[in-house]
Amino acid sequence: MIKGDSSEYELLIEAVQSSCADPQDPVLLCEIGVREGLGSKLMLDAALKHYPKAHLVGIDPYGNLDYAHYDDKKSYRSDYTNTMKNQLKKDMADYESFHLLEMTDAEFMYRFRDGYPIYDESEKILKNYTCVHFDGPHQTVDVLSEALFFAQRSHKDTTFCFDDYLKYDMNNIARALTPFGFKLLKKGIQKLILRRET
Repeated sequence: MIKGDSSEYELLIEAVQSSCADPQDPVLLCEIGVREGLGSKLMLDAALKHYPKAHLVGIDPYGNLDYAHYDDKKSYRSDYTNTMKNQLKKDMADYESFHLLEMTDAEFMYRFRDGYPIYDESEKILKNYTCVHFDGPHQTVDVLSEALFFAQRSHKDTTFCFDDYLKYDMNNIARALTPFGFKLLKKGIQKLILRRET
């Protein structure tokens, strides 16, 4: 059984269900901070009910890296081990449209700034994301950088779900996303959803 380390997974599912895209086209979702994979599994399960060509990019370097996780904490080594990654790969093996990218968020944004390639009888470069779950680094500067990157690669009705939003400056992040048309859809105790209205 795939495990999770968060709560309010129903809001993550709602974020996927509240997004909107053409079901005939390939749809791209993303989770930053995959860990043991429950978030990615729930996102894909919800997306595939509406978007048969849904793909999810999971970004997580694993490797038990030493970094500052929060604004007010020093860096430390977490328990995102390669053993955890190997178990995730086994658990998600049946999901052909799950793409694990073993890299940091910054490395992903550099390497895939022009889109993410999907190969299905031909090459398609997907440039817009329909739903993004922000559950990686929890420093304000990192979340803001990620949010702006994906906002520039969003479309009308794209949804953003932020985990642990009280641990960083969510108000400034939401303000920075306002010019892109993002507005509050739902706020829980741990998760917050924004949706692009224009």
